[in-house]
Amino acid sequence: MSGDMPLDGVKVLITRGQSGASETASRIQAEGGIPIVVPLLKFEARIDSFEKGCTGSLHTYDWILFTSKNGVHFFLEALDRLGISLSSLGVRCAAVGEKTACYCEKRGIPIDFIPTEYTGDAFAAEFIEAMDGKAKVLVPKGNLARNVISEELNRSGMTCHEWIVYETVLPEESGDILKKVLERKEADIITFTSSSTVHHFMKVVKAYSLGNFIEGIPMACIGPITKETAEQYGLHVKISPKVYTVNEMVEAIKTYIQQQD
Repeated sequence: MSGDMPLDGVKVLITRGQSGASETASRIQAEGGIPIVVPLLKFEARIDSFEKGCTGSLHTYDWILFTSKNGVHFFLEALDRLGISLSSLGVRCAAVGEKTACYCEKRGIPIDFIPTEYTGDAFAAEFIEAMDGKAKVLVPKGNLARNVISEELNRSGMTCHEWIVYETVLPEESGDILKKVLERKEADIITFTSSSTVHHFMKVVKAYSLGNFIEGIPMACIGPITKETAEQYGLHVKISPKVYTVNEMVEAIKTYIQQQD
């Protein structure tokens, strides 16, 4: 796999949603790699009883906590459906990670709190300490997101409610595409950017009995939670950057390939 560029000829399977896959593919290509994009995530707005009944209560929250760009996007969509502007609520906003915070800023949402480590567990600990255990918090999230933050905040004495503003589903066409990629052994490395991508990947693997086709393929995971999820399925996680970003994952892949050479 060696060549003039760090990832020359290395075929990297990208499983994240279509909106984020292009960023990863561009980084892989810039290093000489061959991106194989098979989006295993699709995001859809969820409209449920919480949304229908929250119009009069949103202004009672002190903080809104965003854990992902999708959470921001679909939360703002929901506010638009309700005819409510975020600025009219008079709340402060927090973000778990730098990328989410940057997206908030782009959407005109000022961020007043961001943890030093970009995980839900770290956020909960730092937020509780900073707020002295007193705040009413709303967390817009996806249906598959963990509830560790709300559990910890409520345990500390705060009031924290979750609002599921979007659902994560497996695109119908992606199952057949992934099956062909794996059967043809087209991927040298498989990347995962969330536990959801792992769950959907394994759903396809089990549905088509593809276990033998993924044996020995090194996996790259962003973040300890994604890594843990992959390892629970018995996947070979060889690459896991200390900083949970696409750029650092690509750097870690480069390092791994160099070590193999």
